[in-house]
Amino acid sequence: MKRYVLRPDSFLARMLKGFRSYRLPLLSIGGLLFLLLLTQLIYTGISYFFPRVSVVDWGTIEHGQWVDVLVLRTEKVLTAPFDGEACLLVEEGARVRAGEAVAELINVKVWPDLKEEARVALRTIALRLYQIDQEIAQIDKDLQLLAVHNRNSAGEKAEEKYLTACKAELLANKARLVRNAGTVLTDWQSNYQLVIADQPGIFSTRLDGGEGLDLLEHAHWTPPSRSASAAHRGFSSKLTAGKEWAKLITEYTQTLVCQLPAGVDLEPPKEAFLLVNDRRFRLSFLATDYTNRQWYFTENSLDPALLEKRSFSAYLVYRSTTGLRVPASALAYEEKTGWTVTTSIKGEKRPVGVEVVDKNDQWAIVKGLPLGTAIYYR
Repeated sequence: MKRYVLRPDSFLARMLKGFRSYRLPLLSIGGLLFLLLLTQLIYTGISYFFPRVSVVDWGTIEHGQWVDVLVLRTEKVLTAPFDGEACLLVEEGARVRAGEAVAELINVKVWPDLKEEARVALRTIALRLYQIDQEIAQIDKDLQLLAVHNRNSAGEKAEEKYLTACKAELLANKARLVRNAGTVLTDWQSNYQLVIADQPGIFSTRLDGGEGLDLLEHAHWTPPSRSASAAHRGFSSKLTAGKEWAKLITEYTQTLVCQLPAGVDLEPPKEAFLLVNDRRFRLSFLATDYTNRQWYFTENSLDPALLEKRSFSAYLVYRSTTGLRVPASALAYEEKTGWTVTTSIKGEKRPVGVEVVDKNDQWAIVKGLPLGTAIYYR
């Protein structure tokens, strides 16, 4: 009979030697794994033979789907007129009024020598010039309206004369302000610009390349890479002539294009909720495309958490139901009796038929049970 002897330098011999050295830790780990398995088996057995008790309460269940979201907004992009510096007069993401100054741009040629007092003077003059231009434009509209009526009445002639005098006075004030600005900074209109919002909106310097998208062009837009999008998150005061540096979101609503995964066919909802960073945003359904894979919603909050995003993934809650709620595991279904739950009537467990209105993996909305009824579930 042959006997096999392990060579001391063989792989199996080294393994046996290592096992003797770590025998106690290995046995401890094996014992711990056995106890965990035994605990799980005991818990499963208790849950089977001793079901838990819950009560019928009032609640809501939700159905959702992960979607890819693209945000479309009405955004006016601001372009730098020259190389220079941008000094913000409002905070990032601030809501601004029409006629409010948001930033001043200063040419790189005069930036080092332009003192704060001169900047304040130019800012005041530029803002007043903007207001004068608005007033003159309104007078021109009124004069045009009078010319269209052309009734030659005494009242209309007096009003036309008054408006003409007001316009002449405004033009004289404008010329005087332009001369004053020239004494502060030579050729100031080529070296200084006050950026004023011409309509209410939200001011932002976070450009991502999707500012010109609309419902017809969004399908051809490619999101920038992560490194490129990260470069747009910080604001640089340096300006390059002809380059975009900021934007004004001019409407208090935005369109969200939600792309459903392939193979998912759902009925479009009238309203929905979008979950972003543990926050819920209410959406109103707008339309769907011919494939029913793109849902269009409008969102009216323009929350900063959404303004920072252009393309992202989020959880869309497209349907919710509220009513009497029970755990889904409490339901049992049979062909003859339909859906039933087990409850206690005078100390005796009995199945009671219910109508299931809606259900998901965790909960079910039912009819046929009073609020507060004790039920059993596993």
